[in-house]
Amino acid sequence: MWFFILGWFFTVVAVLGNSLVMYLIITRARLHVTTNWLVLSLALADLCVGLTYFPPLFISSFSRELSIDHTGLWFKLSHTFLYSSSSNLCALTADRFLAITMPLKYTVFMTRKRLIISLASAWIVPLILFTLPSIFTYSNNNASFTFIFETFRVSVFQLIPSVLFVFVTGRLCFIARDIAQKESLLLAQIRFNFKPQENVLTVKKQREKRASLKMIMLIILLFVLCHIGGNYRCFCFVFKLCVASENLKNVIHVLFIMNSAVNPLVYAVLKKDMKNELKKMALKRHCHC
Repeated sequence: MWFFILGWFFTVVAVLGNSLVMYLIITRARLHVTTNWLVLSLALADLCVGLTYFPPLFISSFSRELSIDHTGLWFKLSHTFLYSSSSNLCALTADRFLAITMPLKYTVFMTRKRLIISLASAWIVPLILFTLPSIFTYSNNNASFTFIFETFRVSVFQLIPSVLFVFVTGRLCFIARDIAQKESLLLAQIRFNFKPQENVLTVKKQREKRASLKMIMLIILLFVLCHIGGNYRCFCFVFKLCVASENLKNVIHVLFIMNSAVNPLVYAVLKKDMKNELKKMALKRHCHC
């Protein structure tokens, strides 16, 4: 029972939350910036995860005709979007990392063309590296290919991103500490001088950069935590050294859906432009009421 309650709860949150994020970015001209197009793409992938992951699992509990193992359509479709979410998160992380560590180079490097290539790659890579090869796997005639493909799939889309995200998080922690130290020095200087407007603007930019750091670090942390169980289960499946219990499988399913559900909440709390638009929407609705 807990599995169905949590599954539907996070599915509804994922669908509604990511739909709201997409609506805001598309309809608000102020949100038409490079980072938000990457956020839009990630929200679309998470929305597709919400629509394709748990509902078939729920239906399969009442109908045996729907296969939810590695050989069925559900696995290939849901994991295509799951890995598209991972790829989009990689693109967003790379964008924010470059913007934070090399702000001057970022303005020159991130052109419209490179943004389109980044967005397209985030969707095409899972199709080429997972969806198409998965058609020929998980059958008795392709046991060796299945083993190679499973090892490759888990490494590319789950293990390597998790390791890279841990490294990036550590690097961002050092950057966040450096920003905090600079902000403290600037605030001390402002209190001493009482007037330098440039320093005030610099502090504001530092605070915005720190908020951006918190957002991407939290999204990365949630991704890594939500995929630990999935990595363990895939390890068991590939190397046959352990067996994942049914309860563990259900927990893994819930964590995957939860990962797609919490991202919009992170934007709403830590992404300043998104938070401002949500406040305006809430105030406008309150005034109409």
